[in-house]
Amino acid sequence: MLAYIPGNKFPSLSITGRFCTLKCKHCMGHYLRHMIPARNPEELKKFVEENKNKINGFLLSGGSLPTGKVPLRNFVDVMREIRETTKLLINVHTGLIDEEDIGYLKFMAPHQISIDIIGSTETVKRVIGIERTREDYFHALRVLEKSGLSYSPHIIIGLDFGKIEGEWRAIDHISKLKNFSNLVLIVLIPTKGTPMENVKIDEEEVKEILIYASEKINPEKLVLGCMRPRKMIEIEKLAVDLGYKGIALPSLKTLRYIKGKNIKVEIRETCCVF
Repeated sequence: MLAYIPGNKFPSLSITGRFCTLKCKHCMGHYLRHMIPARNPEELKKFVEENKNKINGFLLSGGSLPTGKVPLRNFVDVMREIRETTKLLINVHTGLIDEEDIGYLKFMAPHQISIDIIGSTETVKRVIGIERTREDYFHALRVLEKSGLSYSPHIIIGLDFGKIEGEWRAIDHISKLKNFSNLVLIVLIPTKGTPMENVKIDEEEVKEILIYASEKINPEKLVLGCMRPRKMIEIEKLAVDLGYKGIALPSLKTLRYIKGKNIKVEIRETCCVF
């Protein structure tokens, strides 16, 4: 089993700094504050030059445009240069994409693309705040499936104010695809300063989603991602029991649990899409 522990070896960079137009209800830009700013190609190039011998790779992400897309186009050339001149692993978080984005993504040539998938139109409108539908997210998956690019969809369990809404549908749709690398399941974190700071997450419902995913998709393609409430130790143990490929930032209790089952653990200091 893989234990993903990115630490300082796999930093997250934001191409918009702390800025995001959407201010989604579960985040409100909070998580951008913890990312390293790389607000233009020059800043990104400088960061890579100064750190390429200290890190294994990086996640390139940022705030979203009103369309739901992360504005990556201005970084195409520098990303291609980094890809060709370093051995760094690159994961790009695109936001909601369509056919017009595939050309620049292919030229950029990241090792992995991460994309959040929402299976409920009502959740998209209530939480993300854009006039798009679940079909737009499923269309993005179909576009990636045909592209030849390596991609890993992410599902946020409980995204709609803690309620399970479109998660089942999203898993069903992804289960019909063949070319994705990993399906990463993460769990809503009730974050202070957001409209969801007092939301309660039903851990039993989270477990039901983890089980359902393992029934629909080969567990060797399932990963429990890093964004989740740390108190939910039991879902980590469940992922172990279900034969998930890996867990990002497993607790010490879970590592002991894995050891007790005589399961070999491989530590990877990367993002969990690898």
